[in-house]
Amino acid sequence: MHLLVTDFDETVTKKDTISTLAELPYLHKSFPVPWAHFVDTYNQGYQKFTVANRDLPILNVWNSNREQLITVGNYEQMFRAEIDYQKSMRPIELNSIQELEDKGAFTNITLDQVRELSRARTNLLRDDFLEAWRAVSEVHILSVNWSRVFIESMLACAVTTDEATGINPPVQTTCNDLIAEEGRLTGKFNKAVVTGYDKIEELKKLLKASSATRTIWYVGDSETDLLSTLYPGVNGVILLDPEENRKKFDKITSVLGVKHEDLKGYSTARDLDCVKISCKMNGALYFVKSWKALVRLLRQ
Repeated sequence: MHLLVTDFDETVTKKDTISTLAELPYLHKSFPVPWAHFVDTYNQGYQKFTVANRDLPILNVWNSNREQLITVGNYEQMFRAEIDYQKSMRPIELNSIQELEDKGAFTNITLDQVRELSRARTNLLRDDFLEAWRAVSEVHILSVNWSRVFIESMLACAVTTDEATGINPPVQTTCNDLIAEEGRLTGKFNKAVVTGYDKIEELKKLLKASSATRTIWYVGDSETDLLSTLYPGVNGVILLDPEENRKKFDKITSVLGVKHEDLKGYSTARDLDCVKISCKMNGALYFVKSWKALVRLLRQ
């Protein structure tokens, strides 16, 4: 029995879909504020708020003593600096979200309009995600994305048009959701998940509620996912193909401190699409190049 917890943007999808949601104010109403204004507001947050110092690479303690594996007992101490850094990002994220709320960017957009947009973008889903979905007993999307309706509508539409047979188990979504009343967006966000720290707190809740017989997988692609992929008792998966995005792969491996010998040729060998890094007492850290590679792991 597998519980799959996964990021959405650039993990389940090929590209970021927050930029897709950003089309809504301009598609369905005369919204006068250019999107560049909100991008500028976000960037200004780094001057407005102080971000905690990071202690990089994140796996420095484990690298210095490979016998000191990640456990429930030492996780918070081992990654205290990264936890503090991710927590310190919250004011920056909330600053830009507040501006979206104040300007009413999404106010009065209907849920049907959100669904219509999502159904038109099912081509953004990564190859073989639906197969991975069928290979587990439950899926939980854990994302900083702005719309549960957008995510779940896209997935539901993809299932109805998929020719493969099999049962897709229930999907639950926790995200920085745009709040709706009577079928329309209020323009406000629930602010549940805006940082990597929020993700790890939500993951802890899922672990606490999950059966001991289940194997928990967390799949992500970015720096906001790293604390979750490293959490003890979880099989953490970083879904990145170096051929697809070498710059991002090099950045993630550098931030983590994953050594060349740990990757065993993963970054250069086309036929090597999965590598395991045994840095935890329970569970492991994996790099995989595709959902197809993860499906093989799930079925072992």
